Amino acid sequence: FQLEPLFPLVALNHEQIKACTSAGYLLADKSQFDDIAKRIVNLKEGTLADLIERMKQGPVKPETEDEKACFKLLHDLDHVNYKVQGSITSKKYMRNEIWSLVSYLGAPSWFITFSPADVKHPIALYFADTDQTYMPEFRAAQDRMSLIANNPVAGARYFKMMVDLFIKHVLGVGADHPGIYGDTSGYYGTVEQQGRLTLHLHMLVWIRSSLTPQEIRNKILDPCSDFQKHMVEYLESVHMGEFMNGTMEDVKNRLDKLDTDQPDRLIPTETLPKVPPVQCEHKFDSTCRSCLESKKWWENYKDEVDEIVYYSNRHQCRTSTKDPKNDTDGKTEFDNRGCRDPRTKLCKARFPRETFPHTAVDPETGALVLKKGEAWLNTFTPAVSYLLRCNHDVTSLLSGTAIKSVIAYVADYITKTPLKTHVMFKSIQTVFERNTEVLNGSKTQGDKARTIITKIVNALPAATEIGGPMAS
Repeated sequence: FQLEPLFPLVALNHEQIKACTSAGYLLADKSQFDDIAKRIVNLKEGTLADLIERMKQGPVKPETEDEKACFKLLHDLDHVNYKVQGSITSKKYMRNEIWSLVSYLGAPSWFITFSPADVKHPIALYFADTDQTYMPEFRAAQDRMSLIANNPVAGARYFKMMVDLFIKHVLGVGADHPGIYGDTSGYYGTVEQQGRLTLHLHMLVWIRSSLTPQEIRNKILDPCSDFQKHMVEYLESVHMGEFMNGTMEDVKNRLDKLDTDQPDRLIPTETLPKVPPVQCEHKFDSTCRSCLESKKWWENYKDEVDEIVYYSNRHQCRTSTKDPKNDTDGKTEFDNRGCRDPRTKLCKARFPRETFPHTAVDPETGALVLKKGEAWLNTFTPAVSYLLRCNHDVTSLLSGTAIKSVIAYVADYITKTPLKTHVMFKSIQTVFERNTEVLNGSKTQGDKARTIITKIVNALPAATEIGGPMAS
């Protein structure tokens, strides 16, 4: 079943049909259903077609009663749609959950994003292959992509495994140790599919007993307190915006030399992390074997983190189908439309970013600016880079402005509908055209309306183009 490309899509669609059919029967018992039924049965297809054509040119404000009825139908669908996985309304309810968590737990402390690289990670490739025994081995890029493309369930299994491990071992939820960022009191993650259908996660994290932005500001500005020193130590210990060993140019030169000396070597993004040796309780002793092994491991750890960050986190204002490591001929053609605004020609991701040689505090506003040495990197957590071996970024939410911006981003952008309104209207129009017999038949007005609503709700997910991994 995993290798049948349509299976997860058909299975999801059956669940959606079941959910919206049940919700449709429940809606029929509600007092406002008569108004909804009347609106649906009397909807004018000519008005709908006119709206579709006008909305292709730009936003349209409904003016006539018939136009208002068409827009009202989108709201009517919410009564059924909220029960359907992957529907537009289910995403609206996710916003409510996020704001409820903010109300209950207060302001979140961290915003974390990561994109597990399923086409490179050995475990993802093991899930996608047919071998029963796990044998990590290097595969050519074409083989890796073929395995993952032919098995969307494997991509979903791998993504869920990585997210579960992150929540348990990095955030410390359900574990016998605190998380890297502190004692986690809550989290909320939303999953999104990228252009090539790979899944990635956007997560808000709440830390127990954390202070509000105003409390942090007051303590930072207090001249008699050492809070500022401890806050800076905490922030710099869990995330950074530069390489661990040198500058971008230093890391590039070191990797170029490695590629020349060892052309067949495996890059860290295609391998598993190595377990660290047991550390001795005493201080470093050059005659102690455990101390020497530990020192060597930490040196390799920093080098691997730099390499992972260089290949995964570095923004280049371009998109390419080639692996940057294998681009040796210098003739790769890049598509600069990926992140460039066509009008301003500026990077949509706001690169290059401003750099700061050291962490500083504005004595008047209390604003904390974290040390950041690289303009083309987001801030990241080294340990998370080492463990996940993929692109990720970590943002500390210390100001009220940052918190509001991130919550708006997660709640509105990540849970946004992929469909434009005129596309939704087009799906509705198609349902009406295909069900003229139902609308002109002998059924009651309520039965007609319930049937049409169910068919519309079933038609909308097809237009959203959900990929196999997301469906799985």
